[in-house]
Formats: sequence, C-alpha cells, structure tokens
Amino acid sequence: MATVYVQVGQCGNQIGQQLWTQVLPLKDTNEGMPFFNTNEKLRSVHVDSEPKVLRRLGLALKKKNLEEGNLIAGKRGRGTNWALGYHGVTRAEGCMLLDQTVEAVRREVEQCDCFSGMVVMHSLSGGTGSGLGAHIIENLKDHFPIPYLMSVAVAPHAGGESPLQHYNCLLCLSWVQQYTDAVLLFNNDDVLYQLQHQQNSSKAQISIPEMNQYISNCLAGLFLPTDSITPPPGIPLGMEPWELLRSVCPMPATKFAQVSHHMGSRLGWDAIAAHSIQMYKKQHSHRDRALSAVVVARGDGKDDFRRYKPGVERKIRAGCNCVDWNPFPVDFWTDKNSLAGYAEKKSLTLCTNNSGVTGYLEHVLTKARQKYSAKAFLH
Repeated sequence: MATVYVQVGQCGNQIGQQLWTQVLPLKDTNEGMPFFNTNEKLRSVHVDSEPKVLRRLGLALKKKNLEEGNLIAGKRGRGTNWALGYHGVTRAEGCMLLDQTVEAVRREVEQCDCFSGMVVMHSLSGGTGSGLGAHIIENLKDHFPIPYLMSVAVAPHAGGESPLQHYNCLLCLSWVQQYTDAVLLFNNDDVLYQLQHQQNSSKAQISIPEMNQYISNCLAGLFLPTDSITPPPGIPLGMEPWELLRSVCPMPATKFAQVSHHMGSRLGWDAIAAHSIQMYKKQHSHRDRALSAVVVARGDGKDDFRRYKPGVERKIRAGCNCVDWNPFPVDFWTDKNSLAGYAEKKSLTLCTNNSGVTGYLEHVLTKARQKYSAKAFLH
C-alpha cells in the first residue's frame, strides 16, 4: 500500500530532508521498501517557489536518491502571502508549478503496485507552504479523489513570525479541513516547549534544525514500518499512515491530530509513558478530551513491552482523558528496531485526536478577525 510524499515550501522540504535522512539507511532492507519506487529512488515530490532550498536538499540527500523530475522549483518567492502562493506571482508561473507537481505525483502513482494515498508536508504561515500548499492539496484531491490525503502542517509561533501569519493560517486551515482526510498539526510553540523540557531548561537555545529533527522523529515514529502492522511474511506494506488515519481520525469532522515523541536509552516503558503523559498534561487543559490515540513503541528488542502494556494503557487513558463512549480509544503498535541514528534507544510516539486543538484554532480565528476588522493588510 504505497504512499507518495509531497513536500511544499522551505518548511516542508526541510522537515522532509530530516525524515529521509532516517529512511535512507533502510534503503536495502525490507523496512525501507515502502519509501522507494521501482527505480530505487525516494517516492517523494519536492516543490518550492525558489530553487535554493531544493539545491541544499539535493546535496544533503544525494541526487542519486531523488527523481530529478520530482524537484520542482519556481523563480520567485511568495513573500509570506497566502494569495501570492495560491495564485502565483503570475498566473502562468502558478499554473506551471501546479501542473508539474500533479504530473510528478501521477508518475509516482503509476509506479505503485497498490497506491493508498498522499502525505503533504507544509507550513501554515509561509506564502509557499500555506498558499501553494493549499492549491496543491486542492488539485491533488481533484485529480485523485479516492485515495487518502493527509496533511502534515506546521503552525507558527504565537508570538509572530510574519504580520500576515494569521490570515495565512486561517485560509490554509480552511483548505486542509475541506480537502484532506487527516491533519497532523505541529505547533512551533509546543515543539519548542518539548525540546526545552528535554534539556531541563526553559531558557535553552533551540535551533530550527533541532525543531525540524523533533518533528521528523515524530513522523518517523508513526510512518516507518512496525512489527504490529507488517504481515506474517515480514514484508512491510507501508500501511502505517493509513492505519493511523483509521484509528485516530475516523470521522471527517474531527480530523486534526497532534503528535509527541519521547526517547530514552535507560528508561523503562513505564517511565517513558509517564514522561509522555506528564508533558501532555502540561500542554492541555483538564477539560480537553481525547477521542482516540495511537501509541508506537520502538526499540522493543527484548519483546517486553507486552508486559507493560496494561499499565501504559491505563496511564494513556487517564492522562489523555479519553471519551467514555469509545470502548477502545488506545491502539498500540510495536517494533523491535529503534529509529535510525538512535541505536539501542527506546522511543514512544503518541498521536492523539483531542479537543485541545480548538484553542489554537480559536486563537487564529480571533487574531485574523481583529486584523480584518481593522482593515490591516487589505487592498
């Protein structure tokens, strides 16, 4: 069940670059099969309105691992403006990027033996990530209406990265709500808080590459093959993104999910789970309710997670305040291997569909409405 990954804008491509760095060591193994096409190149499409980010990506991942026709770049940026990103600086250039992207995705789809869906990585605040990303999502849903479509969206800091960010976020969120089947929402403020807490300092200096690496670890924890979902012959089918959608976002009206990732070499599963729930409670109100959750345990080489599973489940149910009407709110996946680059380390990735996301959505709506009422940045 193959998946095509589409990375849009600087943010989407930088996160994708970190993710593929973890996937490339698996190229000649069974675990890497779902991520490579019949030409033994990554099943990914990279789009940006400027070429510089794609040049760096090509150098980092080596062009032999990328389809040359899947690197699609324009000539001018989008000025952190949703409208410029959606329509293009000129109509011809905007249409060209869209057509080239859909054509590249079509080529990858035709190489799949069993195509299941697409994952689009982008930001909510940048002109390319929000505007062009929204237009690409709309076009992909139009050309491929039956397969799944998932958005991995990165929200900006509340303190402000751009004067237009609330307009950009609101418009892009409207598009992903309408056209995608699930949205994995990463908030920069939450990512920063997680990393500072891991370093035991609220004043720790966290770089953008470190934040990208954290998001990449979250995605790798969810998307890489697991023993729980791999069929008995041991050949992974790449079903993880779509089993995640089935478990966490089964209802179209509640499609926003949030992800956290915790790792430890000497900690037991109980301790890692307790740490995950502790962080979850600090970032969510006691009134927030979780519809469902998926917990992915990696590094289970001794096959001892099953002993701790009942205790971990009790912690997750209580800590996430799961709804009463769902009899099985928590789904568990395990894999004996650690994430690439983190040998011998256990990790727990927690993905929840919870009502806490409404706080962020209401904040964006309120700020955008205030700017609109004041006629800020309107022409």
